[in-house]
Amino acid sequence: PRLLRGRAVIALLRKAVDEQRRSAVAWGIGLLGLAFTYAAIYPSIARSQAALDQYMRSLPEAFRELFGVDYSSPAGYLRAELFASLGPLVFLLVAIGAGARALGGEEEAGTFEVLLALPVRRRAVVLSKALTSTLVSALLAVLLWVALLLLGRPFDLVVPAGDLAAACAMLWLLGLAFGAIALLVGAVTGRRGVAVATTGTLAAVAYIVNLFGLTVDALEPFRPVSPFRWALAPDPLTTGLHPTNIAVLLGIAAVATTLAVVAFERRDVG
Repeated sequence: PRLLRGRAVIALLRKAVDEQRRSAVAWGIGLLGLAFTYAAIYPSIARSQAALDQYMRSLPEAFRELFGVDYSSPAGYLRAELFASLGPLVFLLVAIGAGARALGGEEEAGTFEVLLALPVRRRAVVLSKALTSTLVSALLAVLLWVALLLLGRPFDLVVPAGDLAAACAMLWLLGLAFGAIALLVGAVTGRRGVAVATTGTLAAVAYIVNLFGLTVDALEPFRPVSPFRWALAPDPLTTGLHPTNIAVLLGIAAVATTLAVVAFERRDVG
């Protein structure tokens, strides 16, 4: 029985990897294209330093706090264009899509009955899906880091490797937190669309709270509730990693995954 369970777990992991392989390759190609595009554009940004920095200083305070005012420097440019804007969106799309598809998508497709016939506990199903999503998004974060290091240098878009790694790591952790929430909603509802819509709405609200909480007094007390607060401030691209920020995002992911296991074990599937 133990050998059979071991083989079943391996089969679960292999299935989870196969499910995400195509999307991971597609997102990886997209990230490479994104890194090259931003690197190629940077020389023209650097040549317009004075005008662009003045423009950034003219923005509302909330946007200055989020994107910074040193737009023409390599770190400032990457923060404004990638790590505080499009980067979080990409990693949220990857993680929320994977988390929602892990349980909700499988149940909607009617394939869970076959999957649960394997000699493994339900928690093994949930954890194998969560582990695969975690590793896939981590690989994409590493790919983005390597791509920016290699493609940025010919265009003078150079940021210390450690700081760049910290920024990529925080994108990964942000996606990990929201991906786990999507996994939880999928475990509770069994509906992929509900998981995507619910988690996407939550992410949008959290982003707005973090952005306008910088200047709106009524929202400021709620900023610590937003995962974006812990992913983006202090700026990892210039200050590196902060243990508290890492712990908060990992804690959200761990709690949501644990609740997903509990919910899925208690819910009737069929």
